[in-house]
Amino acid sequence: MDASENPFYRIREQVRAITGYTDVSPITGGFSFEQKYLLTGGDATPYLVRIIHTPHQNDLLKKQEEFRILSRLRQYSKLVPTTIAFGTTDDRTLCFMVLTYCPGNDAEGILASLSAEEQYLLGVEAGRELRRLHGMPAPPMLPEWSCTISAKFKRKCCAFIDKGLDLPGMDLPKITAFVEKNLPCIRSTRQTFLHDDYHPGNLIIQNKKLSGIIDFNRYDWGDPIHDFVKLGYFSRAVSIPFSAGQVDGYHGGSPRPEFWQRYSLYCAMTIVADVLWCALYEEKGGVSGVMNRALQRDCMVIADHEQFTSAVPGWYRNYQRPATVRSFGSGEKR
Repeated sequence: MDASENPFYRIREQVRAITGYTDVSPITGGFSFEQKYLLTGGDATPYLVRIIHTPHQNDLLKKQEEFRILSRLRQYSKLVPTTIAFGTTDDRTLCFMVLTYCPGNDAEGILASLSAEEQYLLGVEAGRELRRLHGMPAPPMLPEWSCTISAKFKRKCCAFIDKGLDLPGMDLPKITAFVEKNLPCIRSTRQTFLHDDYHPGNLIIQNKKLSGIIDFNRYDWGDPIHDFVKLGYFSRAVSIPFSAGQVDGYHGGSPRPEFWQRYSLYCAMTIVADVLWCALYEEKGGVSGVMNRALQRDCMVIADHEQFTSAVPGWYRNYQRPATVRSFGSGEKR
């Protein structure tokens, strides 16, 4: 790629005026279509710049709103990056955000090197911090949550069928029946901010402590329990102690049965969405193997819930907490 075609080249002078950086390093990995760079050398503060293509005005407006939301979130959690600046190219086809950089390593790469107790306690921290994020209320006058998510599920099911998608071991009519049966449990649910991608890959660890939360570009508004879906699809495959700790930390002990009813409903709904997203990512990103990983995830979730005959997943129900923290995990239900 010619240097002038590199998105960072097009915004480099604006970013230099803001940060005074002298060194820039691309940040790779993850499944975002945004480009990320680490900026250093301007002062003692490392910065993160996110660059996003905004071919349409609505794309730009959405990213401006995301920046504003991220600024407000600092009132609820000090682990949210500080917003520094938002800008665009002259033709407004690119926009960028400058944020403080969270030093450390993502939890996905760290957890396996820690003891079961350390993993669990990090999960407790993550649960408590998630509860703080959920302190931000949703904007007023949003549509009823159950109507919004049930309509979304129906659209996904139609797209799933239209694309001729299939996953071995997945009985779509059975999943749909389970969803329809349990939809009443989320009627009139309060709505809050949702990170919507809360898992170890987006949590930063430093000195065995949770030190940052990143990648808010999928944020949404809705039932706060929906933010636990990634436990079943990603986190539990990385660390069951961490996943159990996140549930316990959020609730201050074991949650009430209503939590699991809503959690299992959202897990069932996500199966179809997961397949569709992976099909789109393979098509748009030209990456192979994504659908195979979806198959493994979805079959794991179905097995964890025993074909959705159990609301409480086996990974939580069967987890034996370390003796030093067991009293917390089995404490009074909240």
